[in-house]
Amino acid sequence: MASNSYAGWGGSEVSVFFTILPPWWRTRVAYALYMLLFVAGVFAIDRFQRRRLVARERLRAEREQARAIASTNSELQRALQHLTETQDQLVHSQKMASLGSLTAGIAHELKNPLNFVNNFAELSSELTGELVDLIEEERERLTPANAHQLKGILDDLRMNTQKINEHGRRADGIIRAMLDHARTQPGGRDAVDLNGLLDEYVNLAFHGMRARVPEFSSAIERKYDGAVGKVEVVPQEIGRVFLNLLDNAFYAVHQKQASTGPDYAPTIWVETTRGEDFVEVRVKDNGPGVPHSVREKIFEPFFTTKPAGSGTGLGLSLGYDIVVKGHGGSLTVESDEPSLSKAGEAAPAKAASGEGAIFVIRLPT
Repeated sequence: MASNSYAGWGGSEVSVFFTILPPWWRTRVAYALYMLLFVAGVFAIDRFQRRRLVARERLRAEREQARAIASTNSELQRALQHLTETQDQLVHSQKMASLGSLTAGIAHELKNPLNFVNNFAELSSELTGELVDLIEEERERLTPANAHQLKGILDDLRMNTQKINEHGRRADGIIRAMLDHARTQPGGRDAVDLNGLLDEYVNLAFHGMRARVPEFSSAIERKYDGAVGKVEVVPQEIGRVFLNLLDNAFYAVHQKQASTGPDYAPTIWVETTRGEDFVEVRVKDNGPGVPHSVREKIFEPFFTTKPAGSGTGLGLSLGYDIVVKGHGGSLTVESDEPSLSKAGEAAPAKAASGEGAIFVIRLPT
């Protein structure tokens, strides 16, 4: 019921209905929007995680690919190095084979005329001696001046023939070495005690040097691996290689001793080692070493660092052929030019302070 301003009350009743609405953030539309935002957030997080996972997998794949590429590059580098070494060995083998054939032909051509030179030199020397004896018998018929002049001429002639004979024999030795170098038929292989064979040639080379230079002396350090045992080799051929390397080592320390003085202690190291499928022999000296400029040519025929008349330049070349071609092994040199290291200091068979030379023989087992 209601009244007016005059306190009059109406006679009828009136009903009024009203509804209180919730705030906008609690409406159905708002809840629907919340649901849409939640779904959108879940979708966005899922997409983000997926992209992150894909990026992580892509990075892992790229790293694996990089490792695979690096591994492949390393293999290619090793293959290239092996190919280069094989190519160098092939070129060297072909060059050595050509030089061997040429050497054999030259040696055979020179052998006969050289024999005539040596024979006639010996004959001329004998005839000169007979002429001297004849002059002594007929000295009474000659004036003293003529007898003295004839004797002087015959002495000069005898000395000349002796020099011809001496150098002819040296040339004959060179030709024999050339023929040995050109020989392609190796002897039969035997199972030999490599340590014993090497020690035998160490003593032989040392006493050979003492025979040529009586005052020569050198320390010899031996280190033989007992596991080396017996190895299938051609004893005479491998012995020649040992003897040549040891002769060169003794020659090197002798030359350095002559130029250095009493403070220098000549030393030779000889070592054997057994590997997984090979045996290794090392011959080291503390001599003047092998300069880098000649190391690549040291195994070529007729190349030598010795003074004229002291070597033929065929020893190392022949040794290379015996080891590489005849036995399927390798012969290398490890050396640097001389340095100011302490002379005579004991060391293993390894280049100490860049001094001396090491020749390394590897033979397959």
